[in-house]
Amino acid sequence: MDGRNSQSAFALIKFFSKKEYYLSFLAGTSVFGTPHFYRTCEDIGRGDRNESCVLFWDRKLGGVKPKFIRPDGIEMAEDGLESILVHPLNEQYDAWMQSWAILGPHNDFEGSLERMQKEFGSFFVMLPANRIEEYAHLVEKVSGLKVSFGAVNYSDDPAERSLTVKDASFSYQKEFRFFAGTCSKGELESKFFELPELRDLLLNCQSLKLVSPNGVVKYCSVGRGHTVTV
Repeated sequence: MDGRNSQSAFALIKFFSKKEYYLSFLAGTSVFGTPHFYRTCEDIGRGDRNESCVLFWDRKLGGVKPKFIRPDGIEMAEDGLESILVHPLNEQYDAWMQSWAILGPHNDFEGSLERMQKEFGSFFVMLPANRIEEYAHLVEKVSGLKVSFGAVNYSDDPAERSLTVKDASFSYQKEFRFFAGTCSKGELESKFFELPELRDLLLNCQSLKLVSPNGVVKYCSVGRGHTVTV
């Protein structure tokens, strides 16, 4: 995943559901979660049962249990299974990751703004596009882990889902990801990186003005639970 080949961006924006998380990030604490956390998360927008995998089923989480058919057409008996995870062959491991959204030229971010605020929270920080690589290097230096980054792609084909491809139903999120190191497919524990220089990389932004191609203007401010449209 290479940010140089990703969707163009003016800046990245990261939302927080609580003021304490927002302030913690500004103070330099950067949290990277795991794909399996999001597979098991029930929050709308944040949770994705098929995060970074072709298919995931867990008895405790419910849902329709997938059927497995033998070459002779007979269904395999799998009554003892507690969970099933099918992932791309070339992704034997997951990675700790952090999600942002792309503010790009006419990528209709403004059309998704209210939905993202509702699902992710009204507190936000912004990272200018020309500081993306610097942020990645900072995380790499502090963590000692290899860091990669880039825009997420979206597809209707379940077989294409991976760490860098999500289901098309999530395309409104305009997601951009940073990956750090590798972890097991069942890892749930997040990584916390202390980055004293983090705030210097961020835009000093408390309010945001977005103008759509048709001239509609939207305003939002940090911590405000609504968007003003004029």
